[in-house]
Amino acid sequence: MRIDERRPINIEPGSSTAFPFNAKYRLNRIAKYVKGGDWLDYGCADGGYTASLLELGANSVVGIDAEASRVVEARQKHPDISFYSYDDGHVLPDNSFDGVFMNEVFEHVQDEDETLREVFRMLRPGGILVLICPNRGFPFEGHTMHIGSWTSKWPMPLVPWLPHSITGAWVTARNYWPGELRDQVRTHGFTIIEAGFVMPVFEGYQWIPTRLVEVFRSRITAIDHMPLISRLGVSNLVIGRK
Repeated sequence: MRIDERRPINIEPGSSTAFPFNAKYRLNRIAKYVKGGDWLDYGCADGGYTASLLELGANSVVGIDAEASRVVEARQKHPDISFYSYDDGHVLPDNSFDGVFMNEVFEHVQDEDETLREVFRMLRPGGILVLICPNRGFPFEGHTMHIGSWTSKWPMPLVPWLPHSITGAWVTARNYWPGELRDQVRTHGFTIIEAGFVMPVFEGYQWIPTRLVEVFRSRITAIDHMPLISRLGVSNLVIGRK
């Protein structure tokens, strides 16, 4: 992937994760599954990951997103890739993709069961679902929170560890215990072929010393395989096969 790994600044809670190092890191985690084939970027935002899937080796990639403004932006940035809004009325055919990439999208969908059924419908037999979404084991809420008239501007500590009965009215996105997410994927006909965690890479948090971030990133592959530490990853990674 051709990327610029300089640290961006002022990332708001819930922002796109398609920043240089993070995109490289996340896609390298799934690279062995994206060698050829037709892929769908489900929840493509401005198309950052969509284009990167092509660079990683996919034969073709289509992007789809719920926000029409983001689809317009994606089309402007990547005119050679097909992007659709859910409001376009364009129905993607059955058995049309070898892989579906869902990065930090599942926690926002209105109906989780319907979404997984739709993904299963669009995948060809043997097709791969890559699902990345927030891990309740990570001790910070990374999405915007609203408590009365107050709105969070920074990730909030310990919120994911509290019961949903307390936090449900505050948060704008769901998060998942690893086993809970795997069970949902299995229930909809997928075989789990890999499950793990995605670590934070600290792009945009300028109060963290640059040298500390560099050291962490240089060892991130090893950290991914440390059972106790990796369970504190910012997101779950579940890969299922139809």
